[in-house]
Parts: sequence; C-alpha cells; structure tokens
Amino acid sequence: MVDLRENSFQVIDNGTGFDKEQFRAFMAPNISFKKESTSRGNKGVGATYIAYGFNELEIRTKNSNFHFAGVFRNGRDWVEDTSGTVHRPHVSPINTVDPRFEAIDQGTSFKIRFGGKNTRPANLSWYQATTPEQWLYLLLVRTPLGHINIPGGAPSAIVFDLTVVDASGVARTSPDCGAKYKYPHEEIKASQRVGQVISVQRAAIEGGKDPSKAIEKYRNSNGLYETFSSTDLLSSMKNLSDEEKGFIQDHHIAAYGYFAYSTAIWDQLNDTKAKLRKNYRILRGGLQMANNHMVQGDLITIPLTKSIGHQNQTHVIVHFSGAEPDLGRKGFQPELRAIAEKIAVFIVGQLASRRDLLKGDSGEEPDIGREIQVHDWLREQENHEEKHPLVLTNENFFLPTRKISVQSEPLSEQDVIVLFNQLLAGGVIRGLRLLATSQVSQYDGVVRFAAQPPMDHLVFDEVTNPLGVYEEQLQKPYIGHPQILEYKYSLDGLIREFESGVKKQKDVSLAVFWEMGTEYERDYSILSLLDFAHIHHRPHHGLTHVIRSANTSFYAICLKELMALLNEPEAAQDFQRRAYGDEI
Repeated sequence: MVDLRENSFQVIDNGTGFDKEQFRAFMAPNISFKKESTSRGNKGVGATYIAYGFNELEIRTKNSNFHFAGVFRNGRDWVEDTSGTVHRPHVSPINTVDPRFEAIDQGTSFKIRFGGKNTRPANLSWYQATTPEQWLYLLLVRTPLGHINIPGGAPSAIVFDLTVVDASGVARTSPDCGAKYKYPHEEIKASQRVGQVISVQRAAIEGGKDPSKAIEKYRNSNGLYETFSSTDLLSSMKNLSDEEKGFIQDHHIAAYGYFAYSTAIWDQLNDTKAKLRKNYRILRGGLQMANNHMVQGDLITIPLTKSIGHQNQTHVIVHFSGAEPDLGRKGFQPELRAIAEKIAVFIVGQLASRRDLLKGDSGEEPDIGREIQVHDWLREQENHEEKHPLVLTNENFFLPTRKISVQSEPLSEQDVIVLFNQLLAGGVIRGLRLLATSQVSQYDGVVRFAAQPPMDHLVFDEVTNPLGVYEEQLQKPYIGHPQILEYKYSLDGLIREFESGVKKQKDVSLAVFWEMGTEYERDYSILSLLDFAHIHHRPHHGLTHVIRSANTSFYAICLKELMALLNEPEAAQDFQRRAYGDEI
C-alpha cells in the first residue's frame, strides 16, 4: 500500500511469518530464511537495507507460534552519524493496530515512513503518481515486483493487490496485479523483433525472392528488440576472455535489448502512458542489471566509444542467476558489472545495425499507443485545423489573396516540407533553389543559395521584407554550390541523429523545421537572425538562425518563429532576444 497522506509504503504478505528466533536475526546482513529453489533474494540484504536505509520501519508478523509488532527508528541517522551522538537503533514494541494486517491469518508487514536527512525519495509525492495504475509502472520497473523472465522464460505466478491512498485520504485498489517487468516492446506498439525479421529474409532468399521487399511491413517501426541466451552470447560475442566465458556460463547470463528510433519514445511512454512526473522517464536508455529475476540497482550508462547517442536509445537488461551482490549495497561485484557492460555494448551494436527498419527521427511527438485509422486521422486533422490554424496577417505576401494554402500548424515532417515549399512559391523566402529531394539517401535534399536580378527584392526592410539581407552584402549576383538540406518537425530530431551517428553535423548546411525544441540547450548555442540587431549576420535571404556547436555550425529556418515575425514583429523581436540573446 502506498499512502501519500502519511508518506509511507507498506508491503503485507500472507506467508508463514517469522518465528521468534527468526525475528531476532532477520535484519543481520548474512541471514535469510528463503529456499533458493522457490524464493527470490540474496542473504537477507534487502531487510538490512530497508532497516538502515530509512529512519522509520514498522514491522508486524504473526502465525500460530509468534506474534509481534514493533518499530525500528533512526537506522539511517545512525549510519550517517559521524559524531557518535546517535544511539544504535533497536526494535521497540508498539501497541497500535493495523486493520489491513489484522485481516489476514498469518504473514508479515513492513511499513516504511519516508522523510528525514539523506533518504530518497524524501516524499512519495515527487513522482506525481496518485493512482494504482501510475504506481504500478513505478513498482514493476523499479522494484522486485517487476519479475524479469527475459521474454520467453517462465512468467511469475505472483499476483498482488495494490492500494494507493491519495493526499486527501481517498483509497483506490487494483486487485490481482501481475508481477512482470514492463518490457519496452510490450508497451510501445510497432516494435519489431530482429530475429523475426531475419527469419523472414532467410525464407525469402530460400524461395528465390527479394529479401528487402519481404520485410517492407516491418519498416518504419518505433523500435527493435531481441533476447539473447547465454548460448547466443557465447557464440556471437567476439574477444571474450576465458574468465568472461566462465561468468556467462556459471551465472546463465541472459540479456534483452530494445532500441528506440528516438529518445522521445521514453518521454512519450512516461508522460502519456505511465502518466508520471514529466521528464522522469520511467523507462529509458541504459543498462539495467538483474539477478534471480529481480532488477537490482539504478540504470548504468552503456559505455559506448562511438555513436554515443545510441546509449540513450537502447534499454538493456542483463540477467544473472545466483550472482552474489556486495552485501549491504545491492550492487554487483566489479567483474560482473564489467561483463554486463560488455554485453550491453554488443547488444547496442546488434540492434543498431538494423536501424534501417526504424522510422526517421523528425522530432515530432511519437505515437506509441495505436495505429491510427483513416477516419480517426481525418477527424484529428479537422480538430487540429480548428484549434491551431496557420494564419498569415502580413499584407506583403501571398498577393492578391494574402492567404497561405496550408490551413493549420504542422504536425509532422511532411507538413513542414509542404509549408516550406509554399513559402518559397509565395515569395516569403527568396533566393533558395531546391535541386533534389530524396527518401533513399542519408540526407533529405540538396539546395543552392542564389541572388539574381532584380536584387532589390532581396534587400532587408523591417516592414516589407524582414527576411532580407543588407544591400551592402549584395555586391553582385551569385549562384552558390550545392549543399545538404535537412527537414525535421523539430530541431530535436536532427540533434539526436547527430548524437547517434545517423547523420554528420559537418555535412548539413541548412535545416528547415517547425519548432526549435529544447535539446540544443545541452551542446549548442543559437544566434537569432530574426533579431533585427543581427541582420548583418544573415548571408542569404530567409535564414532565421545560426546553430553553433564547439566545432561547426549550420543555418536554420525555423518556420514557427518565422511566421511569428511576419505576423507580430515587435512581439517576435522581444521573444528572440529573451530566448537566444542576453536578456532575461
């Protein structure tokens, strides 16, 4: 039970309970009463951790031979104490009654009250989870309730009831919840198993058919996944030492990997499906180690030496059987972590090699929940047109109607391409020549910058031509050399492709997108060419920004901010200075 009102977390089981001698010893770090063949856990480490990791642990146990209720206080304070002023804690009897525990005939209850110095989380409300459905995601991903069976293994028979009491005291219960990890491929639709794709290709070759055409239905996927048995790892991984091979054999190591087409997948899953605290990313890229069917410890960054963006796209689980954790830390010994990291790097390589099956990362919001039917799509487009119309109020463009044909704000990369071409045809953006577009090559298209008579139509004017350049920069006509053009819904998508190695920043000269996004804030600076104080930095008509990294830069046309400048120049100026200048 999760009680947000009193900031507590309680687990009640209907097992055998403790006898008196077991109860006296159960918090010692080398004591466990579990039977290895039928139970999960290692040497009582969990009981020791919760006793000394928090400052209030309420314990209840009962059976026909023994009944006790007590509280263990200040365990974490005693561990953290360096002055010798905190007395060693002990279990003190209590006389309070817990109605939920009293409702069972026998079993044990552990109840942690959160709060106090150095305890995490300090407050359970931090997750912004108030319902059993939200807390189920947290518990199945971050605690041993999420049984790891590396898909294909035996599922857990464990079921449990989950009750959440919100801050107002209202209790809601989800009964008979299954104990199973939230594997990304089961949460995200349009995810493909690599082994299945390979099997289809092999069958096509054996049948004398084109293997590339045989897998068309698997393309444009949200993600790829695969599982690896110890036999798979031993036969496929190169340069394993004898010691590493021994670890894989002795601990029956198995692994799972999921490669998302975009890191935006994790945000979408967290925000719209799990409905947890925004940007928490309950599932995300990294290495999750597990032992005896239980996740253990926090996610570890996968140590890639190239295409490092893939470490954020790939969720890997490496599972051990019978591995001994470092007592009291719930972590693995260094040599076990090292082999897990090596396996994770191998899995990233295996999945990334088939990223031709994935959709391109345009920066738009992923759709992980359903396949949209035609009538649903039409209805959604009508609603979007009504709520987000695309209006151009500037009277200097699209004469004589002064109206743009695109009726609503872009929702996808294709919408961006259509709007951009409309702006070219309508004379809003001038002096760009599109040489080619491609859906096959690595990049989207080829463009030339040009300036040809009459030159005055390229000259900057705050009212009639705010996207122009200064007359002094137009010394003579020119036609530039071909350069790479990239389209995206959001700049975020292009930055993620740079980070993952799908595209190279030094190759791209111009990016056209609807919105700026936020991911540039990590490693990029932006010079706004929509700020009239910076017009002298604009070398060609229509450019809105310069995107700079430590080593290179490229030009951008952000259509959303371009439209804002045409419609409301003064407000747009203020925004550009606040967003990208020195003003706060």
